[in-house]
Amino acid sequence: MGNGKSVPLDTDPRCETLAPIWGPFVDAFVDTLHAKGGAVHPPPPRETRRGGSRGRRASDGDADDGAKRLAEAHALRSPGSPGSVFRPAAERLVAIGDLHGDLNKATRAFRAGGLIDSHGKWIGGATVAVQVGDQLDRGGDEVAILYMLERLRREARDAGGELIVMNGNHETLNVAGRFRYAFEPGIEDFRRWRGRQLLGAALKAKCGEKPGGCAIVGAAAAAAAVDRKAEKNGEPRIESRGRTGNAPPPGSAPGRMYADTGPGCVMPRLAALAPGGPMAKRFLAHQPVVVAVGSTLFAHGGVLPHHVQYGLERINQETSEWIRGDAKPGPPPVHVSGGRSVVWARDYSWPQRHKCDCGVLRRALDLLPGIDRVVVGHTIQQPEGVNAACDGRVLRVDVGMSEGCGGAEPEGL
Repeated sequence: MGNGKSVPLDTDPRCETLAPIWGPFVDAFVDTLHAKGGAVHPPPPRETRRGGSRGRRASDGDADDGAKRLAEAHALRSPGSPGSVFRPAAERLVAIGDLHGDLNKATRAFRAGGLIDSHGKWIGGATVAVQVGDQLDRGGDEVAILYMLERLRREARDAGGELIVMNGNHETLNVAGRFRYAFEPGIEDFRRWRGRQLLGAALKAKCGEKPGGCAIVGAAAAAAAVDRKAEKNGEPRIESRGRTGNAPPPGSAPGRMYADTGPGCVMPRLAALAPGGPMAKRFLAHQPVVVAVGSTLFAHGGVLPHHVQYGLERINQETSEWIRGDAKPGPPPVHVSGGRSVVWARDYSWPQRHKCDCGVLRRALDLLPGIDRVVVGHTIQQPEGVNAACDGRVLRVDVGMSEGCGGAEPEGL
């Protein structure tokens, strides 16, 4: 410092006051880049190191209280598990359909629901809003949407309301490494995510800090599974698509998971979203696939009688464990795979009402005392828009608002 040489903050007493805030500052800076300039949820505080000749200042107690409050808020940011399926009734309940990587349309949908103002801030007060899944795929704003929803969850909670964000079939597809619905702008979105993560890790490294939230971690087992599937289908293995050959930068690690082979490379997306990956753990692992608010049940595809019999809490928990990387390596849970799963079923969502199996819906609801109706997304309801079927027992809210799904006018329920 002052002699033209870089000295790590942790070893330079003149930087003692900067050291505790450097990591959170870099995290906030990188998160803001990910959010495309939008406001973000505050990052977790860096653990303050005690000791040294200066002793404890009178204001340290206040600083500790602030750090404690920030740490508690961060614990709510990524709670790790989905929480209870059954939530109390709300005075005002709003449902938002599939977003699919379109930040502009997502913002307009939340405004249409009276949830945010023209600056994107929560104005819903004690409203409980449920976004029924499919934040990912078919667009280029996927990362920014996840950050926006995370911030709104906190703002809603602070206002006495709640925003519940669910996983749909496109979240589970991406966690499973299946990117067939990821458009080119979305692939590039995650390449930029990787670059910003490494930028943050490099900034921290210059000041003696670990990568922390800027690391690119996990999911080697998922890469191996994708390799095996590619080989079975006669496709090139991931490891054959090129390596950098250089020492990994801070926040990275050696091996194929972290190679960036240029435009079109899916490796950053896989590293971010595979089980145990940083985006999967932070944003998706705590999102339910089934939730009820009062007498209204929500599922992206639909809840069938065999789901209720298996146990809705169990479905949420096992799906969450898989996304966190805590389950044994293998295929996705059966609850989120196949046409009869909670995220893929279309029994109640066919736009042609005569195709809806109202008898199955009735049997499912009969197994759930106190539940009168179900809200689903997953199937685009055009040209009608948001509508009801089966005598009002199912409400369908996927209007195909994303430009990647037809670009319909945003609606909420």
